[in-house]
Amino acid sequence: MREYGSEHPGIILPDGYFASFEKYGHCTWLRSGREALHLVAFNLNAEKNPPVVLMPAYCCHSMVDPFEKAGWKVVYYKLNEDLTADVDYLSRLLVEVRPKAALTMNFYGSASTLDAVSVIKCGYPECVCIEDFSHCTFCLPEIYNEQVDYYVTSIRKSVGVCDGSVIISKASLDESVVEENETEFMIARRDCQKLKANYTYTQDAAQKNIFFPELRRQEGELDNFVGVHRISKTGKEMLAVLNGESIRYARQKNMVHILDLLKGKVESVPGIERCIDGAPFSLPILVKNRDEVQQKLAKRGVYAPVLWPICDEARAVCPVSAKMADELLSIPMDQRYNWDDIEEIAKIILETL
Repeated sequence: MREYGSEHPGIILPDGYFASFEKYGHCTWLRSGREALHLVAFNLNAEKNPPVVLMPAYCCHSMVDPFEKAGWKVVYYKLNEDLTADVDYLSRLLVEVRPKAALTMNFYGSASTLDAVSVIKCGYPECVCIEDFSHCTFCLPEIYNEQVDYYVTSIRKSVGVCDGSVIISKASLDESVVEENETEFMIARRDCQKLKANYTYTQDAAQKNIFFPELRRQEGELDNFVGVHRISKTGKEMLAVLNGESIRYARQKNMVHILDLLKGKVESVPGIERCIDGAPFSLPILVKNRDEVQQKLAKRGVYAPVLWPICDEARAVCPVSAKMADELLSIPMDQRYNWDDIEEIAKIILETL
């Protein structure tokens, strides 16, 4: 039950988590994750036409588009059932394709990339290693690997800032293509977030009818991005007041709680419990009638996005990734929710299934 009255904690002081990224290398702060990957692709573009990047078959189009728009060829590699890289398949591709770069991802914070990065750097040292740590944004000290050349994360959806992503690189990048202007995207998202915050208190449907379609429209605009934009002043200010340790703690406790409530009752990605050592991004659940379940959950207030649809080429390469694309829902499990919220979310999931 919820408790009312008594004293309540004050605003937690920021702990400078994002500022601490500077100790790992040069930081380039941009508007979105896809633009961050695009800037990396731009910096790495070579005389070989076209350069090749290896990608996990289970990946969002927003990871693929930045390279294709920069003139790269994308080749997909297989994943194991726990979403770690199939290193034998990856090793063969390194020999056959001789890629300019390879992208790794620690999916949901439970699929370590250590073996994949080691195979890449030992098998073909000339290959540049890029790691997308969007699912591990608050675990950089734990996952940091000197062999990775570029770390990239999209921060926006993880903590609800109006815009934000970062590239961490060993050397400074050529940022001549980066635009400095504050964009309509940031302004529209900032205004929608204000309405969304008010809606949380009032449950006024009129407000939701304004911000929800506008947020979806802005996501569509971002899908068709042109150029690379610097993070806004507002975005940087929002990041500066966050407390990374508090966010990490809340996410860990929420994941432990829901895993206990759903244990043996709901299928998930094998090894997902390993994410508890970090700062879980979300809980992936696997259901056969995915779209129907998603709609039923939404009607009861649990909005579980599909992560992600994948292309036919990726499906053909990796049956595991195809299964994820067809059956996976991402259950929100972040710092917004408390003990009672997790109890309610688990109850809704079990009743829906």
